[in-house]
Amino acid sequence: MARNKLVSSSISRDIFTKYLLLFATIIVAILFGLAERRFFRINNLFDIIRAASLIGIMGIGLTIVQAAGEFDFSIGAQASFNGVAFAMLMARKDIGSIWIGILLILCLSVGMGLLNTLFVIKIKMPAFVATLGFSTVLTGLAKYITGGGIFFSLGWPSNFTTMGQGFLFGIMPNLALCFLIVIFLAWLLMEKTRAGRHIYAVGLNPIASHHVGINVKRQKAISFIICSVLCGLCGIAQASMLKSVAPEMGGGNLLPAISTCMLGATFLRPGVFNILGTAVGALLLAIISNGLTMIGASFFMKDIIQGIILLCSVGVIALIRKGGLPSVGI
Repeated sequence: MARNKLVSSSISRDIFTKYLLLFATIIVAILFGLAERRFFRINNLFDIIRAASLIGIMGIGLTIVQAAGEFDFSIGAQASFNGVAFAMLMARKDIGSIWIGILLILCLSVGMGLLNTLFVIKIKMPAFVATLGFSTVLTGLAKYITGGGIFFSLGWPSNFTTMGQGFLFGIMPNLALCFLIVIFLAWLLMEKTRAGRHIYAVGLNPIASHHVGINVKRQKAISFIICSVLCGLCGIAQASMLKSVAPEMGGGNLLPAISTCMLGATFLRPGVFNILGTAVGALLLAIISNGLTMIGASFFMKDIIQGIILLCSVGVIALIRKGGLPSVGI
């Protein structure tokens, strides 16, 4: 009898640990709803979903890189530069379809991923130094292209805002649909394919992975390229949502994207960076940001709370993982 109670208590603790992030998200949403009745209005919920989609798409890209044992500090700058490049392309009359512009930006994103691969994998620069330096270069280029200010054009096609502001059947935001597709495809890759298992294996132990025949460099390169493509998609979506671009518009999503990854590693599989956890983490951060704005909290509270969340989530992961957190190349 005592043994059964012990087993039952252990199972309960395990479930609570795995789903704590989800419980916290629901509780925080309810608290904001009680504090401000407008919180659960449809328009506000759509705003939350759009915000969660932006940081979630970027966070999923970073999650895949972190699962491979690397880090990418250039994700915000990549999103900004790709958004600026997309806006500039769409302002030209000779590009034609918006789909051509999206395809060109995604190809540009692949090139950025290959550059990060060159710096980190081939030249063997520390990921922290390489991606931070690349971020600075991209931000400088974006400032040069835009003249350092906000850019918008009356020459953009009418469907320029479809991704960021449009709705599917007048119900679901297109950006939310895009986010769901990214979640599904990334989850399928990481959890159901050999490539995903190899990425996890490389992040866990690159030396052992090499000895069993896994091409460590290739898996890390794949993770950087996927991350860059998702950053490109995020830049396009943000430009479409705001109907304007700025050189550092994606920089504000850097810390939230990092936080979503760290929060995600406390969900379902504690200590392991995973796609579903990142998605729930993005929703939690979007709810907190929106809720604080609605209740009229001081402008600095968002930064303080995001910082506390990041510290707490990293601390939890460090305690859970026997070997601690992987180095980012400092």
